Amino acid sequence: MPRREGKALVWQVTDERLKHAVSQAFDIAPLPNPPLELPDFPAIPPTNSESLVRQAAGIFAIDRQGFNMKLAEVCELHLPNHVRQSIDPIEAESEWLATNSEPIAERILALQARDWLAVALDENVPDTDRWYLGSSLLVGLALDGSEIARDDCYYLLEAIAYAVTPGNLPYSNVTGHHQIAWEPEITKSNPLPPHPAGVMAATTILDTLSMKPESSAKILPKWLENLSVSLHLCPTLSIPSRVIDGLGQTDDDSSPFVRAGLQMLSHSLEEATDILVASADHRSVGTRRTVAENLSRIHAQENTLALTLADRLSSEKDESIQTLCASYVGGLARFSEEEFVTRAQSIIAKGNQKAIQRLVESGLRDYLSTNPTDPAQLLSSAWLSSSEIGRSRIGNLIVEQARVSPEGFRETCEKVRKSDIESFDNLASWVKMRNPEAYQLL
Repeated sequence: MPRREGKALVWQVTDERLKHAVSQAFDIAPLPNPPLELPDFPAIPPTNSESLVRQAAGIFAIDRQGFNMKLAEVCELHLPNHVRQSIDPIEAESEWLATNSEPIAERILALQARDWLAVALDENVPDTDRWYLGSSLLVGLALDGSEIARDDCYYLLEAIAYAVTPGNLPYSNVTGHHQIAWEPEITKSNPLPPHPAGVMAATTILDTLSMKPESSAKILPKWLENLSVSLHLCPTLSIPSRVIDGLGQTDDDSSPFVRAGLQMLSHSLEEATDILVASADHRSVGTRRTVAENLSRIHAQENTLALTLADRLSSEKDESIQTLCASYVGGLARFSEEEFVTRAQSIIAKGNQKAIQRLVESGLRDYLSTNPTDPAQLLSSAWLSSSEIGRSRIGNLIVEQARVSPEGFRETCEKVRKSDIESFDNLASWVKMRNPEAYQLL
């Protein structure tokens, strides 16, 4: 069988995917109403999926030049260098198109949705027929849960919420400390609020995506994470409640939901607190690990919340989470001795060697710089709980303590001797090798 030309195969796959996406979107839930329409030409919703599919396929079929332009746009962005530099680039490109027809077709359809929505969201002459085509194609692509739909179609949802053509979102020209205005005399202005009808349409789309497992697990979390940044769209689209619902309905890694909560700390503290606490108690280890990774970041904005989350994660059995918590607790030594000591004692008692080493590296030296006598006896506890390999750093700190506080050094060694004579002998040998003068204090 002769090999088919790559462009022709992409055309066929795009046509098939277009029909599938439009039909799927219409069948799963009612399509959203258009945000914009002319009073003299009210919108006429499609009555069935067959008529909508025929209309979409017909318009796509007659616009072959539009297909070629979108294919060229996709190739410009994604064609590999080895294909461009091939001895026969035309033949190599055809082979690349044939091999990657599925993702290329999906990227073309994302651009087709953009073009249809651009006409539908034209403030002067909105085309409601194109609205139903563009919105159904957007929803249909997202329902399948692909990474291309997740990354290439999100900005279309924002355009719908603001009822503006894609690429013309009404962002503010406010300058911050990280920016330098080209013209200092430019005054600050607030961005336009979301369009009421656009918000209703975007809400319908988000509700529809929550109805299918693929889009609910692979598209919705990332889109909610993106929306959590917006001061306007976050509350109007009920992003906090959607994130909480998403956390409760999945057992999988929900890191995007955690990041959404982190981003809401600056503008929706109460909702962000609920999200992060629920994430710290989540069934997924990956979700809890994401919280532990960001404890220091949370502490910079809400230290009380960070301490609460660290305490919730302190009983964690996963060693990687224990180690991440130890890193955070070690940092507390520079800010609050009281908060550091009790949590450090708990980490040492668990006996996780990586966590103990991280605690020693990140916090114990800072703690000893202000408390050379070690009243909490962290040095002796760490030595007793550490493995043979892990005792080198602790031994160095104990030797250094002998130089700064001989009395504290003797108390540390006595504590070790009373607890485990073999560990004391090992410590004495270490001190004798490192600092004979300190050994004389034993």
